Amino acid sequence: MTATELELLACFGVEPERGDPTELWCHDDALYQVEVDGLSVSFAVAPIYPDVRIIVKLGGRLVFEFNSMGVADVRVIDIPGVDAVEIILTAQSTLRLQLRPAFEITQQFATHN
Repeated sequence: MTATELELLACFGVEPERGDPTELWCHDDALYQVEVDGLSVSFAVAPIYPDVRIIVKLGGRLVFEFNSMGVADVRVIDIPGVDAVEIILTAQSTLRLQLRPAFEITQQFATHN
């Protein structure tokens, strides 16, 4: 996993809830929870595997959920003024969660014939 603990901390702007704070971050589960534009955003990652779970709710109602085990990579986007995470699923498929400057979730994929 390319994303580091400090990069995710800077991107989400909150300390993660840890499954076992006595473990190293890379061997633990980390849950980042933030409010963005009235949305409750939950991003959970298990860096050693790497597994990712994203849940977005509006007023307690589920708007979006994503779960993937063993993703290819997780990266924090390095663009000034942008807080975003990119989940690389395969060489042809990505999911991007952007918190700021505007909340967006985008998915890209390509198929080969």
